[in-house]
Amino acid sequence: MTTVVPFKARGVRADLREALEQRIPMRIQRERLQPGVIHGYVVGLSRDFCLVAEVGDAMRFDGYIALAVADISALEVDPSREFVGKALALRGEQLVVPADFRLDDWTTIAQSAAAVAPLISVNMIEDDEGEISYVGQLSTVERDALVLRELDPNAQWYPDTGAYELEAIGSIGFGSGYLDALWQVAGSPGDPPLAARKPQTDSVH
Repeated sequence: MTTVVPFKARGVRADLREALEQRIPMRIQRERLQPGVIHGYVVGLSRDFCLVAEVGDAMRFDGYIALAVADISALEVDPSREFVGKALALRGEQLVVPADFRLDDWTTIAQSAAAVAPLISVNMIEDDEGEISYVGQLSTVERDALVLRELDPNAQWYPDTGAYELEAIGSIGFGSGYLDALWQVAGSPGDPPLAARKPQTDSVH
């Protein structure tokens, strides 16, 4: 039986580095932004950002999420580490690390995600609501914002685009079963999008 040795108190980034190198399932909290726990494997790490391959409650890999290291309030080795590893193996689930994924800033993260997945989720920080998610295709990148061609929760394409300021981004997700299902229902957008707009109340949870 494998003994789980808790990480020493060396700082969040050092713990993320150890989790990356040892392929250890982690439980990550960002109390300032969102309740609950992000569960998965660290598959990428830069000075300011990390990339996590999420593990869902059904013990299957369910996409990826890029986080700012500074937003992580707590992390720990999954206390069910041994079970998680065995369950994933028995289900034929393999950890896949996206190739050439850049974690320099939100712009390179969005571009890297869009290169491997048809839809991305840009999760914006709202003061009263934590993170609000906006889903779509990355249309273009501006100096201070990402521009998305968006979908609504019924997998209908909006006729215009939405611009999302980089400084208000909390995380970026891609490759989940939910995003794949939206893409399967919606298909590629037909007409070219109209001019960019600021997000209103068209959030996707």
